[in-house]
Amino acid sequence: MIKNRLNEFEADWAAMPQVEKEKLNQLQHKTILVSGHSLARCLCYALVYQSEQQNRDIRVVYAGDCSGFYPECTESQFFTALDFNSLGELKHVDYVVHTGFCGEESDCFPRDFAEEVRRVNLLAAFAEQQKAKVVLLSDSRVYGEGKPNRVYAENEYAPVENTAAPYAVNQLLRSIECLWQCHNRVESFSLTVLRTGVVLGACSGLRTFIDDALRAVAEGKPYALVNSKKVSYVYITDVFRAIVYALCGAVEPAVYNVTGKSSTASAGTVAAILHDVYGDTAQLSLTGGDNPNACALSNGKIINGGCAPAIGLDTALELCMMSYRKDAADLQLPNTHDGRLDAIQKMQLAYLLEVDRICKKHHIKYFLGGGTLLGAIRHNGFIPWDDDSDIMMLREDYDRFAAIAQSELPAGMTFQSGKTDRNCFYEFNKLRVEGTVFATELAKNHTDINVGIAFDIFCHDKTANSALGRKIHLAATLFTRALVLNKWNHRKADNGSRIQSAVTNFCAKVFPLRFSYFLMNHTISFFKRKKNARYLYDGMGRNVYNGSFDASILDEVIYKDFEGYPLPVPKRYDEYLTFLYGDYMELAPLSTRLGCHEILLCDIGKFDSL
Repeated sequence: MIKNRLNEFEADWAAMPQVEKEKLNQLQHKTILVSGHSLARCLCYALVYQSEQQNRDIRVVYAGDCSGFYPECTESQFFTALDFNSLGELKHVDYVVHTGFCGEESDCFPRDFAEEVRRVNLLAAFAEQQKAKVVLLSDSRVYGEGKPNRVYAENEYAPVENTAAPYAVNQLLRSIECLWQCHNRVESFSLTVLRTGVVLGACSGLRTFIDDALRAVAEGKPYALVNSKKVSYVYITDVFRAIVYALCGAVEPAVYNVTGKSSTASAGTVAAILHDVYGDTAQLSLTGGDNPNACALSNGKIINGGCAPAIGLDTALELCMMSYRKDAADLQLPNTHDGRLDAIQKMQLAYLLEVDRICKKHHIKYFLGGGTLLGAIRHNGFIPWDDDSDIMMLREDYDRFAAIAQSELPAGMTFQSGKTDRNCFYEFNKLRVEGTVFATELAKNHTDINVGIAFDIFCHDKTANSALGRKIHLAATLFTRALVLNKWNHRKADNGSRIQSAVTNFCAKVFPLRFSYFLMNHTISFFKRKKNARYLYDGMGRNVYNGSFDASILDEVIYKDFEGYPLPVPKRYDEYLTFLYGDYMELAPLSTRLGCHEILLCDIGKFDSL
């Protein structure tokens, strides 16, 4: 299997963690023809990984020489390789993705130009025969010799006056795009063009003009960066995100610029980002000169189309830099949350110990939950990159805790629910620390509630014993939750079904928010008085999508070490964590560890000294 061959950096982008599962699921049982060079190889790895690890059954056909591929990919049942002259042997292809010369350099321009023209002609004829959707990858060099301080939109071009290397690739990319567009006008296939910024990818085989600088930082050596003009960068997973978007949802025919999040920067900004993270290890200086390799791009068009980038330039640079370290297998991630993560975790531990004290005093059964439970089992404490804590209870204990929590909590801690904070409409209860601010994208606009550092308390409720009853209960839960969360956050429901979304939006508009909140809570706890319930579900959390599980899993408690303290976990934690995460001992993709929550407002006040 390809997973067994990939290192941690390769496995990160192959897992495509920033691509929505709903979009990837649309590729299920599809056949994708891929052609190109380094970027095409990475895309093949990612698609095969999705088939083997996520059971998506995506059939990948690579047109060209795959001698540089890992054997684990070429030997996969989901992968086929063939020569361009053998395209006629394929019976059916749904999509064609041609990465062409995106991110590539040429050491023999006449040969490479002629070969690209040949490939495009063959691929276009094949796409027309198959009526396949085509996605072409290009890059920012297609705009020509970009001017300093100029950001280019899709229909704007600079001249290509210098045809000597390395400028010749600018003309190659522009010519190949024009050739594809000509075929598209004559033949009946759809075409979407994606023009990327400088593609960064740790251990991807892609080469960029800042590689030497990143390698120097990794080795603690000085390096001079050419400081000529702003350039747009994009991490490889955001390129994959755009490709999937183009295959599954983009308006066509169209041309889109693809860049990372806040990833248009000068060399000075790149040096500053690395220095902020790695201090004096980043011995980067700036020198004059010209950089013909790229220019700055405007990505507003693809964002407005519904495909916003997920990886920022800081994260992309950190991933690439770490991949150049000699001890890359023993990764020490930079301290996230602007250096506050250690203090936040110490505060969260204090929460846990207070909850433990209160629950022992009142004989309330609880368990560590979610990522906190996973951390206890896998790390004997917090997941190193986690910034929150979760516990879970059964309904009777959940209600008892809610009744006594505020009177038992120490000064400076507040119990938050829909009853204690009338403007709060979360589906679960929280503990908050007074004098702090910790707001995600979801919470930042709710200025009328306490948004201090939080500790989440979830209830695992009873559900129906019959499969049909559980299915109806789950559907009702998702519907009432959507009523509350969409109205509270002033957004419209869009769950992929036009009819369901329309019904949800109509009801959310008609029902008062307080009524919808009442309806949600009663739906979640509908079976609380049921005798001999055999199943439970997490109606309050993200794990609701996992469905129900055997109620006996939460019958017994054992204690596990958590940051040096014995705290309660389910005796059958292996079954529970497998239900939630599958192979829960496998670490999350590396890029998701550099900040698991998008924190927009953070102020830990007096706790900054922890």
